[in-house]
Amino acid sequence: MADRINPAWLGQAFTALAEAAVVVDIGSPACRLLYVNPAFERLTGYSSAEALGRPLDFLCAAEPGQTGESLHTVLASGREARLERPCWRKDGKAFWGELSAAPVLGAGGEACQAVALLADISKRREALDALAAERDRLLGFIEYAPLGMIALDWVISGVAILNGREAARPVIYVNAAFEKLTGYVGEDVVGRPYGFFFGGADNQAALEEIDRALSRPQELRSELRCYRKDGSWFWTELTLSPVFDENARLTHFLSVQTDISERRQAEQRLRDLSAELRRSRDNLVSILNQFPSGTLIIEADGTVSFSSASCREMFGLEPGQAVGRHWRQVFPLNPKIAGALQSILAAPAAAPSPLEIAWQDAVGERRWMECVVKDDPRDPARRLVFLEDVSELRRLRESLSASRHGGLVGDSEAMREVNRLIGEIAKGDWTVLIEGETGVGKERVAQGIHEASPRRDGPYVAVNSAGLSESLLASQLFGHKKGAFTGASADQEGYFEAANGGTIFLDEIGDLPLPMQAALLRVLQEREITRLGETRSRRVDARVVAATHKDLAVEARTGRFREDLLFRLRVARIMIPPLRARKTDIPLLVEHFLRPASRQAGKAIEAFSAEAWQCLLAYDWPGNVRELRACVDFATIYCQGAKIQVGDLPPEIRVQLPAPVAAPAPVFAPDADERDRLCAALKQTQGNRSQAAKLLGMSRATFYRRLAELKLP
Repeated sequence: MADRINPAWLGQAFTALAEAAVVVDIGSPACRLLYVNPAFERLTGYSSAEALGRPLDFLCAAEPGQTGESLHTVLASGREARLERPCWRKDGKAFWGELSAAPVLGAGGEACQAVALLADISKRREALDALAAERDRLLGFIEYAPLGMIALDWVISGVAILNGREAARPVIYVNAAFEKLTGYVGEDVVGRPYGFFFGGADNQAALEEIDRALSRPQELRSELRCYRKDGSWFWTELTLSPVFDENARLTHFLSVQTDISERRQAEQRLRDLSAELRRSRDNLVSILNQFPSGTLIIEADGTVSFSSASCREMFGLEPGQAVGRHWRQVFPLNPKIAGALQSILAAPAAAPSPLEIAWQDAVGERRWMECVVKDDPRDPARRLVFLEDVSELRRLRESLSASRHGGLVGDSEAMREVNRLIGEIAKGDWTVLIEGETGVGKERVAQGIHEASPRRDGPYVAVNSAGLSESLLASQLFGHKKGAFTGASADQEGYFEAANGGTIFLDEIGDLPLPMQAALLRVLQEREITRLGETRSRRVDARVVAATHKDLAVEARTGRFREDLLFRLRVARIMIPPLRARKTDIPLLVEHFLRPASRQAGKAIEAFSAEAWQCLLAYDWPGNVRELRACVDFATIYCQGAKIQVGDLPPEIRVQLPAPVAAPAPVFAPDADERDRLCAALKQTQGNRSQAAKLLGMSRATFYRRLAELKLP
């Protein structure tokens, strides 16, 4: 048998050891303790007396006999043993112990005892457990991540072949998401070359990128087709990243695959939708560019983001000259109009009245634009501006306004001369004599002179000389003092005093009695009047405008009118022609009278029929304009339709209708140019533009516009 170890000698040998040391008997599976050193006593809390002779299991066996048997089995074969076991101190506290044992062989080579070192490895086990937990947690992240992940080995010798080149390493791991994504399980993939499921001619460029990324190495992000196990494919976003160890050595590559098929489809739908929107926008812009009305889009900061071609043409702008600039920098508006437009642009959604914009174009011609501003339904802060060129309409209105100066309507040569004289005579303060038949509009001319004169803000007093009684005429013209005659109960000013600072209109001056003619002559000469019953004269400042339907020169020769008063009155004179001498004014007069008459009657009457027009033009109108107005009112009352017919006219006008004849045929040749056709139509209708428009089969507005464009009078 082998010599046993002397415990006394062990005590001297092991006492100085810092590690806990024991000697165990391995002659039996119990492995009883034969010796423990002081370090063991300090580690476990057991004294040598308490420990010696006890089996090893009392200290570190999870189950009785487990540790001793394990140690006995290894040591009895003559080999060294290393065990890690949970151990218990005397106070019941646990620790992880590492038992390192070596057999002691006797002379015959048998092992009956063993020397063992016991170390507390609790901290090391805690660190290892924490590391294992962290590893499991990270593996859990990878395993159950929603993205497909593949790990590639970079250390294994040998290079896998990808697409005919040395381009990839073998796969060593795939997660569950990859298996679900591709249909491949780990056994199908592990050990195979990375990229076999990317094969395909459509991925050639992507595979070359992967090749370069793996050979450098470097990170890579790419989009390519990925093929499932069943042969179907989907779009994947590939992220390839190198993995380094703590010594900065490349160990692995991590590949992440994301299924982006839906995203790619959504992007394609978005591209298709964007293309459709671009087409729609181009169509809308094309339509807006064809509109004669101009269109602008103005952003909240005043920047022009769109201008149609017609808008650019109106203002003489080049393409792209307006977009991106503030509207004040683009459009030549005076400060007042620009301020009004700014107020409209800044106003809320309530629709303001259209704004009329005036400016001079590049050639110096005066232009007018009607501007309407609306909110953009897509963005309340953005404004849509619609511009309509109303220059032609404005000029027509001005022309019509000029032909209606003072309420006198007409566009014939005679009436244009009357209107010219009104403007000239209004500049001064001369006395004026207006001559013309009854009903031609003499009082309208007098009002026009007053309204165009510097006295327009003063009073306008109209007196019908023929309507005054001779006994009261002086009192009415010059006023009277209280008690001047029977019934004069108070002081009363006359018409001249009432017109002080303004204009007095003496209608039918030819019917004024001779005594009053002398008094009127003194007023005109001295600018003074004397009230009845007074001796004191009063200064008056009233412009005298007189009118008569008589020939005052004849009246003066026969002694019925003072010649000196005639000379005093007709310093300025206007002769108004009768309506029968200017029948081309009848359409304008009818239009002027028809609208208010229709409104008063509550009817929607548009015009006269062709036969009714023939009656109006054939009649001589002895009552002149006054009779024409009465005729229009009469016809409006009796009309039952949208047009006035012959039967709606007064009887005296209706009987003038000639026998029905066919409508006159155009006198122009079929191949005549437009200017010749317009001139021929005007000549055939004796200058009546409304009738000429009907003859040509076009609206009156279009006819007027073509006259203006062709510069025809």
